[in-house]
Amino acid sequence: MFEILGIVMPVFLVVMLGYGAAHFGAVSDGEVDTMLRFTTRFAVTALLFRASATLDMGEALDPGMLLAYYLPAFAVFGIGILAARRAFGQRPGEAVASGFTALFANSLFLGLPIIERAYGAEALPVALAIIAFHAPAMYLVGIVTMESAARDGGGIAAGLRKVGRSLSRNPMVVSVAAGLVWNVLGLPLPDAAEEAMRLLAGAALPLGMFGIGATLNRYRFGGELVETGFFSALSLIVRPLMVAALALWVFDLDPLVAKVTIIMGAMPGGINIYLFATMYKRSEALAANVVLVGTVAAIVTSTLWLAALG
Repeated sequence: MFEILGIVMPVFLVVMLGYGAAHFGAVSDGEVDTMLRFTTRFAVTALLFRASATLDMGEALDPGMLLAYYLPAFAVFGIGILAARRAFGQRPGEAVASGFTALFANSLFLGLPIIERAYGAEALPVALAIIAFHAPAMYLVGIVTMESAARDGGGIAAGLRKVGRSLSRNPMVVSVAAGLVWNVLGLPLPDAAEEAMRLLAGAALPLGMFGIGATLNRYRFGGELVETGFFSALSLIVRPLMVAALALWVFDLDPLVAKVTIIMGAMPGGINIYLFATMYKRSEALAANVVLVGTVAAIVTSTLWLAALG
């Protein structure tokens, strides 16, 4: 167990370093924002383009693996909406934002470094294949559901337009799409360009983890204890249990592929769940609570999942 904790703790120590630096004023909010802009617009973009451009489509894009990850994600989204409406008495729009806290996992800045440390570089193509579809799929489902459910929404057509605008301006989505096109066309990456992207990509994960920690300093925990616990448990316990059932018993995935898929499904929600809530001004406090509680609780839960999977 201590050996497994040694895999997880360095990742979360970088997150905690970012939190402490922001809390004690070693970095300002403006510096954090600049760092995150560089990370998402350049470092992560280079990482995702390089990964998708060189991805072995036949090996990495396993339909069983993708279904084992995404079906449980959409299932807990639906469970979350239903529970928010029936158990917690939320209005339709609030319920969708609450359900989104269980839908969107922090697969990039937490999942990817944990996977690399636990299973090595050979596991990264599987993780990157999941990440490639993550933001487009989650935002598509989340925004369309919100536009359909919220009383002040513009309907499904408006939701689809919003999805299109949002994704077309997202540098990570654009970089994945460009990389996949490059891959399909069979174009080689020039050595100098690939090396430049490799250097940029090397900064993505440490800066992303540090940035997550720094942004956590902006949120304040308060109220809604039962709801926070419920939606955190959906992402950290219920979703990975569903992923495990599909990966191991339904689709009978390769052992390494199954482990990576389950660990990716066990990641807590990241800042995207809070951004989604603030975009619609619904369940913002709950989203902030789930980001804080989920990130801290994931130190324990991700360690337990790694121990269970071996």
